[in-house]
Amino acid sequence: MGLNVGDVYFPDGRPRTRIRLRADIAKGGRVGDVFLPEALVRKLEAFWAYKLSRGERLDPPSPLFCNQGRRRISCRRVQVVFRAWQVIAAFGRLYPFHGLRHTAVTNVYRASRDLFLAQRFARHASPLTTTIYTHPSDQEMFERLSGMEC
Repeated sequence: MGLNVGDVYFPDGRPRTRIRLRADIAKGGRVGDVFLPEALVRKLEAFWAYKLSRGERLDPPSPLFCNQGRRRISCRRVQVVFRAWQVIAAFGRLYPFHGLRHTAVTNVYRASRDLFLAQRFARHASPLTTTIYTHPSDQEMFERLSGMEC
């Protein structure tokens, strides 16, 4: 399973800013809310128009992401395409698909400095799990340690 049109859009085509993840697609079956930034909402408006221009189904239970045969795209296919795009873009290193999640959670923590906010964003059951996303960069280490007295 994956996201449905109705998970992301209201029936009139307006994107939701708060998406409720269903138990059948949430990791560990943990239902939770995802909040979308305004920049993504604008992209979802364009995506609705794209789906409409292709004649894709837009009723709530229809798949949000479709393959060329207009069937739901599989998780494995997304991973394969993500890797292919990295090869085409000539990345010096290929990143696993889960790296996107890791980067997002790390960025939320760095922007907020709030472990519990990052935990909720990641939908982790324990803040201990979230601590793996809090590693400081070299620049942060330098800035924090340079002002210390010995």
